[in-house]
Amino acid sequence: MKYLKVFFQLLMLLVIVGIPIKTAELVVEKREDVIEGSLEIKEPQEELIIEQLKKEETVIKNNTPVTTGSGWWAYPENIKETTRNGNDLLVLVNKEYKLPSTYAPTDLVKASNSGIRRGDSYYLRNILIPDLTAMITASKAQGIDLSIVSAYRSYATQQTTYNYWLTKNNGDVAYVDTFSARAGHSQHQLGTAMDFSTSEINDVLGDSFGNTKASKWLVENSYKYGFVLSFPFGYETTTGYKYESWHYRYIGKSNALEMKNSGNILELYLRSKN
Repeated sequence: MKYLKVFFQLLMLLVIVGIPIKTAELVVEKREDVIEGSLEIKEPQEELIIEQLKKEETVIKNNTPVTTGSGWWAYPENIKETTRNGNDLLVLVNKEYKLPSTYAPTDLVKASNSGIRRGDSYYLRNILIPDLTAMITASKAQGIDLSIVSAYRSYATQQTTYNYWLTKNNGDVAYVDTFSARAGHSQHQLGTAMDFSTSEINDVLGDSFGNTKASKWLVENSYKYGFVLSFPFGYETTTGYKYESWHYRYIGKSNALEMKNSGNILELYLRSKN
């Protein structure tokens, strides 16, 4: 009987000790969920960024360097910080207005949450995921394939990207400024800009996208889901960048509809709002 009593005392002690241990495990598990949910993104190693850029090189660098002309690609001497916060869907980010180096979206999630192909490797703001999901669903229903080839880029990634293109083009700043944004001046830092591609062209990034069914579908339908083309053809002197058929930015459905009805391109529409 004495031994039985001692046994039960030991058993109770183990139970009492075990409860906090298990509780601690639950706390750790919950902490891991929080970390996973907030997607604390580790900055890609520079060599990985460069490796991706090498894949893009042959499809982007396909024109003679532009070093003469009106200088539509040039940055002004007086660079200003954006007048709206980076979280604002209507913030103007261009060659005159730049985002702070410290700005990063707080609601980044994997682009794959929308169902878009190749989305596991890219991040976008959660605010646009429902509308992107709807757009991907609608495009699939009409036999259109869309994939993603670029999305959020941190300030540091922008620096690496811009310097890479400078190196590959013998330091030709004028040429590189026609297609690559300097750090802080890229819409990609907002987490609401993305580059599309399609299986029609084997998911490459470049001018060939403009001739695809996917591109034509986006031109006609993307505004219904809040996405608009950032750098349209024929407006290089206004945007400061070459035509990019693949680069779209999310500004919300009501804003996109208002922009379409105004007849303005994104650059001019945002200027009127900032």
